[in-house]
Amino acid sequence: MHCACGSGFRYETLEEWEEVQVFLRYFCERCGLRLGIETDHRNAGLLFDRLVWTDEAQHRLDRLPPYVEPLVRREVEDYADRKSIKVVSTDIMTEARNHGMVSWHPDAKRRLSRIPGPVRAMARVELERTAQDRGLSEVTVELMEEIKTRYFGMATPRS
Repeated sequence: MHCACGSGFRYETLEEWEEVQVFLRYFCERCGLRLGIETDHRNAGLLFDRLVWTDEAQHRLDRLPPYVEPLVRREVEDYADRKSIKVVSTDIMTEARNHGMVSWHPDAKRRLSRIPGPVRAMARVELERTAQDRGLSEVTVELMEEIKTRYFGMATPRS
């Protein structure tokens, strides 16, 4: 992409937004103009010719112990290469770590996004583990309700 001043835009940052949305920031080094693009993480790959990590995925990777980080990075990047994915988000990291075995139904993903942050990561791990243990390929709202009932003794009333 080129700016009106004739210079090319440079990639600045890639942020994960709600659900599967990402926000890409570009800037022009010559005139300082900034440009933002919002899209889903799979379509964002069309804007890159190499593999890029979202800020959140990179942060998660950076928090790993130094002896584990290269192993996880290689595993995730190999998975992304096999699936022709150019943007590694936290969701892609999870898919890669689960060997692509568990996906999320869009309604379940929306419900997960409404769970408070400190509990969300634990809920995600438990739901994906339960789905894998049962041989399910997808986390559904029904599974979420079942787990919620088992651990908290409550379920959302059906309408």
